[in-house]
Amino acid sequence: MLDMEDAKWAKAALKEMEFFSNCSDEDLLTLIDNFEKAHYKSEATILFHGEISNRFYVVCKGSVGIWKNVAGSKQKVAELGERKYFGEISLMTPSSATATVKAQTDVDVLSISYENFEFAFRNNPEQLKAIQKKIEEKKQSLSGPAKS
Repeated sequence: MLDMEDAKWAKAALKEMEFFSNCSDEDLLTLIDNFEKAHYKSEATILFHGEISNRFYVVCKGSVGIWKNVAGSKQKVAELGERKYFGEISLMTPSSATATVKAQTDVDVLSISYENFEFAFRNNPEQLKAIQKKIEEKKQSLSGPAKS
């Protein structure tokens, strides 16, 4: 469970995210009650490429690098700072991570598992379905147009 300062920060951060922008304050508070906070030292790996995950992460403090194998070598393809997130696709269906995520600096992240995410919306299944639909749409847009 988050302390009051982290919960207030999380509420503001989640409200800015497209997936949660239509959530009521009550739904957000229930969701936040199910987040966990973790600290990683600079260069620590948070998520390994290929690791099966079902967690959604939000960067609270510091930054993380997203590393992918490009033409046989590891390259940093993105850097995410405060209020940025990763893992939203695997939140809905456990899947292998498509990249390695490493702390660029000492970093604090909030995370929630699918089980706790689903539990948070147990009293509002319509909101859960709406969030799942937004995440599925993002997943489809990332995979590109269907090939015929």
